[in-house]
Parts: sequence; structure tokens; C-alpha cells
Amino acid sequence: MLSQHGLMWYPENERTSMRIAVLYNMDASQLPADVQAHDRDYELDHPQNVQAYVAALEGAGHTVIAMEGGLDMVPCLLEWKPDLCFNTCEGYRGDSRESQVPAMLEWLGIRMSAASVLGNAVTLYKPMTKRVLRGCSLPTPDWQTFNRPDEPLRPWLRFPLFAKPTREGSGMGINDKSILHDEASLREQVAYLIETYRQPALVEQYIEGRDITIGFVGDIHAGMDAVHFFPMSEVDYSGYPPGTEPVYSAKLKVDLADLYRSKCPAPICPEQVNELHHLALEAARVTGCYDVARVDLRLDRNDGDKPYIIEINSLPGMTPISDLTLMAEAEGWTHADLINAVVNAAAKRHGLI
Repeated sequence: MLSQHGLMWYPENERTSMRIAVLYNMDASQLPADVQAHDRDYELDHPQNVQAYVAALEGAGHTVIAMEGGLDMVPCLLEWKPDLCFNTCEGYRGDSRESQVPAMLEWLGIRMSAASVLGNAVTLYKPMTKRVLRGCSLPTPDWQTFNRPDEPLRPWLRFPLFAKPTREGSGMGINDKSILHDEASLREQVAYLIETYRQPALVEQYIEGRDITIGFVGDIHAGMDAVHFFPMSEVDYSGYPPGTEPVYSAKLKVDLADLYRSKCPAPICPEQVNELHHLALEAARVTGCYDVARVDLRLDRNDGDKPYIIEINSLPGMTPISDLTLMAEAEGWTHADLINAVVNAAAKRHGLI
């Protein structure tokens, strides 16, 4: 049955009660000791967020337990026998850290929400994401992966460029020096990223233009009619202090979160809205997303607002103040509506409802 929002929202008399385990990662002591970046813990969850997930699910009539996602969860899950895990685990280390808890759940034969093991691995490691997108003829900026600061720059890349870690989220490693205008800034920033985050650096062609993010829930692999798109959001940089970097960095996402402003819905013509929806959904589909996703794009102001896919978030933030929640709230959803829509999409995919 469709709801007022148009997506699998069940009235009280038709709601299916499930046993749901909320899985999170918030133990900073498990972060790698050799990474001492100031933003090293930005991907970890917080107790108030976990409380909000639990409240949303209990409010829908589910029986809920919350636990840290890791080795200790295995005996607990085997004993408790959940129908579904609501997974928010970012992991702690490695190229595929977001896929580690899903891999354990898959091994145990326990159902979960959001992306597959492969989907989380592909979308976290940005060079692999871009290879998949390029192989599927989806637009993404040209790039090069640097394992050493002194590697020759590929001849097809031209300044300005943009540098970031290969496998981080939440804007980690992105700062006021991420936009590269010359050889010296390239070498300095690549060396900083490799040394600070203990991983290769991704350098891509810088797209000057508008930051657009698209979020959706539903059956991603069944086509446009099976998902619900939230209003697109555009980052509004006008409210930040003069000199603040014109990119959605960790500082803007976390340190200056109180100053965050967005245009939602973003002022985009109807014809391009349709194009961007198709691009975002196809990007999520080919990279193995399920139930929910958020896709970040830039519109190239030097090429008629041509869209380029920048990031695919197969495990998007769903805290009460995350981008996806703000987009949902822009059309009247509550945070609980969003959480339960994701759970309903996962439950339907797994044949639970």
C-alpha cells in the first residue's frame, strides 16, 4: 500500500512487526593508531543518533536491539535471531571497511538493509567507483590514483585539479588546499593525504560549478517507478565566513555544521531534474546499492551545467541532521518516516512483507 509519501508506508492495521537489530560503530579506540588526522573519527556514530534510530523503529511497532557492529555482535545475533539488521556501520580500517559488517551478516545468513557487501566495497573505494562508472558510460571527472607524491601526472589531466583520500567519507581529508592550481600544490597535498590518512590519494579534474545531491529510497534495481526521490539539495556556500573553501569539506560538514545552508529543492529546470534522476539511479544500480542511496554531482558551469557524478553513498548518513534527512524533511517527512521507509524497502526486498 502506498502512503501519503508514495512509498511503502503501512497503516497500523497492516504494519508487519519485526525483530530488528540496529548496528552501529562508535568505538574510537578501534580506529587505526597510525592515523592521527583531526577528522579521523568523523565517520563514527553517536549515542543520540542510535537512540533516534531505535525510537523510530520502536514507534513503528518493531522489537529493537542496538549493538556495536563487530566480532562481539556474532553470538548476540545468533542468539537473538533478528528478522533484519538496520546497518549503519562504517567500519574502522581498510579499503573495504564499510563492507566488513555486511560480509559478516551475509556469512551468518542474516538479512540487512542498504547496500550489498560488494556495493559497499565498490562505493567506498573511490577509484573503483570511477572505473565502474566509466565502464558503464556514466559521467565522472577524469582521475589518477597516487601511491607516491612524486608519480608523474597523467598528460590528460589539466589544472585546476582536486585531491582527496581514496577511501574516506564525511568530507574527511578535504580542506582549503584540496583544489590544486599548480604542480607545487599538487605534490604538497598528495604527500599530505598519503602521510596523514595512510592510503593513496585520488586526484581528479576539478569541476567548477554547483554541488547537487540526490537521495532516494525504494527498489533501486526495479527502475524509476519503484523508488521515491526526495527533493534535490544544493549546498549554499553564501552563509560561510569569507575565504571558506567552496567545497563540501569535513570542516563544513562537521566543524561548521551550524552554518550549513542548502537550497532544497535546488533550482533546477524540470528537464534536467529528470536527467539527474536517471543518472543518479543508474549510478546506484551499477555499483550495487539497495534500499537507499545518495548520489553527489557537480554541474559544470563552464560546459552548460553538464553533470558529473562525484560520489555514490551506498550507506548514506541517516542521522537526524544528515543531508538525506534534511531532504526528506523538505517534503514533510520526519526522521522516523525516513528510517522506516528504508526498513520497509529492505523488508520487501527480503520477502519479509
